[in-house]
Amino acid sequence: MIRKVGMTLMEILVAIGILVILVLVAIPAYRVGQQSTKLNGDARALLGDLRLAQQNTVAEQKTYLVKIYSNPDRYEVVRREASDTVIKGRDLSLDVAWQNTGGFTNNEVVFTTSGAVVESGIIVLYNEVSNKTVSVEVKPSGYVQIN
Repeated sequence: MIRKVGMTLMEILVAIGILVILVLVAIPAYRVGQQSTKLNGDARALLGDLRLAQQNTVAEQKTYLVKIYSNPDRYEVVRREASDTVIKGRDLSLDVAWQNTGGFTNNEVVFTTSGAVVESGIIVLYNEVSNKTVSVEVKPSGYVQIN
């Protein structure tokens, strides 16, 4: 008795067809997940840089702030003295933009030497592709959190 080992052409085509269908279903889900990752990553980076400005203000007893620019979508950590010195700058990811920077005069989050902020508010980041938002809340005490 002779045993045949291997797959027929039809079996291979069916297996390839199933793989193609799985890939076509997975690609949109992957893209949405990737957009959410960009949005959350930008929010976490902003949170970290707000905390950096706060820590530098308390440690050096000099005013630090985070300045938000809408065109292009970026922000800078700035030391305010006789003239402003940019400590760090960051552009938001592609497809991520500011939706709202409510509560802050001149789009500046300014920290006091005690670690509090001059004005509290909420910064909302928006991803145009996934249509999702993430907000970063700055409380009067200087506590910063992602909502």
